[in-house]
Amino acid sequence: MDDRELIKKGIFATIAYAFVMSLTAIAAKQAQTVIAVSTLVFWQSLFCVLVLLPQMRGRWQKRPWSVWRIHFLRSFGGFIGFLFYYWALNHIPLVEASLLRTCAPLCVPFIVLALHGIRIPKARWLPLLIGFAGVAFVIQPTPSHLNPWHLVGFVSAIGLALSMVTTRMLSHQVSGQETLLVYFAVSCLLSIPLMLWQGDGVVVPLDVWPLVGVVVTTLYIGMFLYNKAYTYAPASIVSPVSYIGVAFSGFWGLVIWHHVPDIYAVLGVVLIFMSILISTRIARNRG
Repeated sequence: MDDRELIKKGIFATIAYAFVMSLTAIAAKQAQTVIAVSTLVFWQSLFCVLVLLPQMRGRWQKRPWSVWRIHFLRSFGGFIGFLFYYWALNHIPLVEASLLRTCAPLCVPFIVLALHGIRIPKARWLPLLIGFAGVAFVIQPTPSHLNPWHLVGFVSAIGLALSMVTTRMLSHQVSGQETLLVYFAVSCLLSIPLMLWQGDGVVVPLDVWPLVGVVVTTLYIGMFLYNKAYTYAPASIVSPVSYIGVAFSGFWGLVIWHHVPDIYAVLGVVLIFMSILISTRIARNRG
């Protein structure tokens, strides 16, 4: 199969991933009206552990502490990414929560700086400034408008950025199944003390199980499609295409909750998308 066919497959996988994850967000937003976010994270993590565990049978290898350290950082980042994203879904429109989460590429250079001490190249600052201007349009951090739940949504992007950087670090040392299994296992364990602290249990009402089922099923399928997309096509193509997820979220938010983005949110989407396009073009030229 030539590169052009692989890129087409990567684009289709990315679009499918974005659509499936928009369904995850719908089900999660509705489930959280009845159960706690930590309970939802626990069950989605446990389900994925049970699915992935048989795939790792006979494939475990002894890992040095340096690898386990990266595993934990990746798992913690993914846990924070989903936890704060789900929290934000309860308080701000779906499209805005999804947009803030997909700002993760803007945070990646700062995560790389913190982990590796690699300074941000001068050429990267223009798209970063454009992107964060877009974030400001979405959040509108004025005293009369500031909603702290927008900041919660942005924290989910920081967590996702940490998981992206550390996943890349692990990709040269362990399999994708091992990375996901360790992540979901750690996420499951981290959600337990949070449930206890909040006074919530693991019990899910019978009528909410269909929503939880949709969350865990679409999440697993989404993760599979995400990995396939990055296998078929380079990040410089997958990253901009993944922004179609914002369009899916906007559509569902309009149809189900009648949320109409204001002009500032639209401008924010445009600026953030422009920044990702410029960043990927710079990366492609340097690559």
